[in-house]
Amino acid sequence: MPDQPLSSDLWTVQPAPATGLVILSTDIGYDPDDLFALTAAARTVDNLVVVTSDEVGGLRAELARRMLDLLGREDVEVLRGVDLGGKRRFLPDPGQDIPDYIRPTPEEQLEAGGASISRLVDLVFDSTHHPVHWVGCGPMTELAHLLASAPDAAEQILVTQMGGWLDDYRSPDRAEHNLRTNSLAAGVALRMLPSPRLVLADHTNNPAIRVTPDWDLIRALDSDHAPEWARLIGTHFHRWLALGYDGSWMHDPLTFTAALAYPFIDFTETRVRIEDDARLYRDPYGRTMRVSETVRYPAFAEWLHEVISW
Repeated sequence: MPDQPLSSDLWTVQPAPATGLVILSTDIGYDPDDLFALTAAARTVDNLVVVTSDEVGGLRAELARRMLDLLGREDVEVLRGVDLGGKRRFLPDPGQDIPDYIRPTPEEQLEAGGASISRLVDLVFDSTHHPVHWVGCGPMTELAHLLASAPDAAEQILVTQMGGWLDDYRSPDRAEHNLRTNSLAAGVALRMLPSPRLVLADHTNNPAIRVTPDWDLIRALDSDHAPEWARLIGTHFHRWLALGYDGSWMHDPLTFTAALAYPFIDFTETRVRIEDDARLYRDPYGRTMRVSETVRYPAFAEWLHEVISW
């Protein structure tokens, strides 16, 4: 991808293969892959709702709203999720203050997110004649509260979650970030869902989808001729690099493609045991889940390049 030039032709963004309501759960505002995923969703999905996870005083919801407006998607509803104290996991704009935070109890979390959870329940049950695709690109707090509030929703929601690892992770002594951030919610949601699909960190931590400054896509985002939404992604990407990272792995856009039936990931069914800290283990007596098995990385990278182009 770094050596491929951008096409001079205007690329027409194709609609996502899946139909029905799509709910994108995102902890947007830290790793840039969430901005890429939101952009891809906004440009390919008609019936889209966004709910923020691991909120930081509403700043994630504000950023999502700003990005959607820049993309011309004022019609997309943004629901503010539960604040988990993710202050250190948010990149504020220059001069932007991050509110002080006191970690709430689970009961306080539910009360604080009550309006958004109620709205999610309404959205799910208003879509009885169509599937509801839940694209999990952050902690699973809101999904767990939704399922606890309306357990029968578990039969209607098709959940594809970025999270978990089984065989290979950079920190084998702990669970993957999205599950670890709220391990209780992850345990509840993964146990309540009939057969959740997990896009494992084993596959999203692959260097083939690590976007670096030498990608043509990043050079395009940095261009003076780029639209404002693209420059926002580019600015956020470079601020992420300034933290000391050498790139951004496209965990969340890859998960989006799996949820929406793009042909980049093959899944396999396996039995998984969920530990209290949300670490996952293969276990013949565990819960049945569908987990990522193989990824067509070059095809996905080409798709990402195209869907973010203009």
